[in-house]
Amino acid sequence: MSENDSLEKAENLWFSPDVVIIRADTRIFRVFVAILKVQSSVFADMFTFPQPPSAGMESMDGFPIVKLHDKPEDLAVFLRAIFDSSFFMPPPAEIPIEHALGILRLANKYDTPYLRRRALDHLGTTFPTQLSQYDARAGNQHPHPPDETAIRAVATIKAATEVGAPWLLPVAYYDLCRRKMSSIIASGALEQLGEKERAACLVGYAAQIHSFPKVFRFLSTPNDVYAECDDWAECNRIRLQIAHGSATWTDMTWPLDFWNEDIWRAIRTDGMCPRCISDGKALHVAARQEFWDRLPQMFGLPGWEELEEMKRVAFVAS
Repeated sequence: MSENDSLEKAENLWFSPDVVIIRADTRIFRVFVAILKVQSSVFADMFTFPQPPSAGMESMDGFPIVKLHDKPEDLAVFLRAIFDSSFFMPPPAEIPIEHALGILRLANKYDTPYLRRRALDHLGTTFPTQLSQYDARAGNQHPHPPDETAIRAVATIKAATEVGAPWLLPVAYYDLCRRKMSSIIASGALEQLGEKERAACLVGYAAQIHSFPKVFRFLSTPNDVYAECDDWAECNRIRLQIAHGSATWTDMTWPLDFWNEDIWRAIRTDGMCPRCISDGKALHVAARQEFWDRLPQMFGLPGWEELEEMKRVAFVAS
């Protein structure tokens, strides 16, 4: 009796050495079948009953080639996430949105629940469901989001619709509609969306612009709101001057982000009293929250509470 005869194979950790070459377009990947089967029920079904070799089957280095109709760049990050545990770590580890979207689509398609959840977690940091989380994002104050923002917003809208993650959509739509409509059309973004998503974007864009003045009602609020003002005439003059200038504002597509702390500091320097600044901030905060609460419905989506419940159910189910 040899020493090996007394060894016990560890259950679920004794993998076969079978290898397969996966091809997507012109890119090929050589991977272990056993790992794919453990992580994906679709791959498990695909490789459990291998087809007998035929004269028409492609092979390389003695291994069969399996063709998948996925984007090579998506398949690359998806497979790497499966085989390299350090590649796709959970938040707060940073990951390009393009990688998260590619992994989300294929994790959903090939039934890899833990990668689907992780991808949704990553995307949730960029397309959150809470205003405080939105305010924590970097780059919100950019008055004219670069083309990359529109591209990522469109890609997220398409992916979230495809995999059934509607809680990502409100902020994705908002990001897309922060641009002027002429820029959205010129970018070709609308052409990439389905008919329903294009309609939601157009309707929501109009609602977003229409909401802009409501967020800044504190500039024309009646006297009694600022009753404890130190110098009503001077503070009201400053407010009215700003309100009058607002008629020339052209960046009315981003009501959540147009006004910032730098503007409050400038108003304080101009002479507005501390009490009026405090009251104005409170009114502005309330107006932003009101806009946020209505954001999903602007794009024909359920309210935040229902979207949050959909998110909770989806994470539990996966």
